[in-house]
Amino acid sequence: MVNLRVRHAAAVFTLLTIAGCGTPMTGTPRAGELDVRTLDVGQYFTEPLDSYYEYSHSLRSGTALAIARLANHVVTGVDIDPGLRYGTGVQEITKPEDVENVLAEQAVPVAARNKMQFGFASGSSDMEPEDAVALPPDSTLATVTVMQFPDNESAARAATEFEETDFAVAPDQNERVQLAKYPAAHSHWRPGTPTIGSVLAHGNYVVNAFITTPRPDLAELTTLVEKVYSAQLPMLDTLSALSPEQVLRLDNDPDGMIRRVLNPDKLGVPAVGMLATYDMHGLLHWQTDRMTAKDLYAEVERVAFSSAYIASTNTYTQGIAQSFGKGTGRTLNGGLLFRTPDAGSARSLWSKILDAPDAGQAPSNVPDSKCAEIPTDRYVKDFVCAVRYRNYVGYVWSTQLLDTQQRAAAQYALLANSQ
Repeated sequence: MVNLRVRHAAAVFTLLTIAGCGTPMTGTPRAGELDVRTLDVGQYFTEPLDSYYEYSHSLRSGTALAIARLANHVVTGVDIDPGLRYGTGVQEITKPEDVENVLAEQAVPVAARNKMQFGFASGSSDMEPEDAVALPPDSTLATVTVMQFPDNESAARAATEFEETDFAVAPDQNERVQLAKYPAAHSHWRPGTPTIGSVLAHGNYVVNAFITTPRPDLAELTTLVEKVYSAQLPMLDTLSALSPEQVLRLDNDPDGMIRRVLNPDKLGVPAVGMLATYDMHGLLHWQTDRMTAKDLYAEVERVAFSSAYIASTNTYTQGIAQSFGKGTGRTLNGGLLFRTPDAGSARSLWSKILDAPDAGQAPSNVPDSKCAEIPTDRYVKDFVCAVRYRNYVGYVWSTQLLDTQQRAAAQYALLANSQ
């Protein structure tokens, strides 16, 4: 999202407070570098996570890691059509019951009996969403859900059953639709209604597309569905399916990002919006203006989330037609850590990620740091800071300036202590 005063890394805000706490500063100075023990880090802990927390494997953590891995291979709107540049929400699917949030209540038994393992859904629109305000009826929306099943047979069976249960909600009004480019897809619409639903099995995966357009134009609707599949299926071809055992054994921090990101609550269990890593494409799901974000983060190799985003649709609605259209929630206090190929690209990102800083708000004695207050009409203030260390860029936010400055200093110190 681009603000007239500050370009920042956040999506639309959700009022959720994450408390920060830690222990006094530790570490040793490195030759030619600042002694980070002199920085004001408040009570934030500045040693890498694996120095005090022992990673363990569990179904919960493995599922979160598998969903983050899948998100890196799920299309955003800009992959479908350049006009669909805005993100309208994401949803993690950790169990069959979660399917209700992206498909319908009738789909839950289908997911359960076919042993769905996990999934991820991402919504896009041609109009920018506002917090807690539904998109206007003349907008175009595309919600894409990808779920993994144990094998090809269960995925194919689930796709057929998803279609049949949805069609049966109003069999006298719904009408089957054949996609010329994807004859194996199961699709239907309700004549006179500007929506279409389609589902297709692809190996172990099931892809569901739900499209809304301003007019009930079947040709336009089917064209967009085919664009979804044209973009999505090749991405899944590059992602090997995971067995339940492989899900359970996924590495908690394969790229060393989790140990380096500021972690005020000392979280150790992965969670898709709260403690997770993504590549640049996966990051885009959480951004409001994904086209701008794609340009801004073009050189990002990996990003780590720390108490950053809310991975769910709106709790007061059900189904993809209603739930996806109001943006992705960002916590009141959180952070991101970006890794780039080299120091030069990190410096470039740092210079752009917060392009109108307030010189008087930078944390004391922290090299390559800057802060600003983001204008907001909420009842709390919103401060952000960006710091750079070698080929890493940290981005933190909070409702209080001093707290944000201490978070920035702590992130810098943590990076220095993690080398």
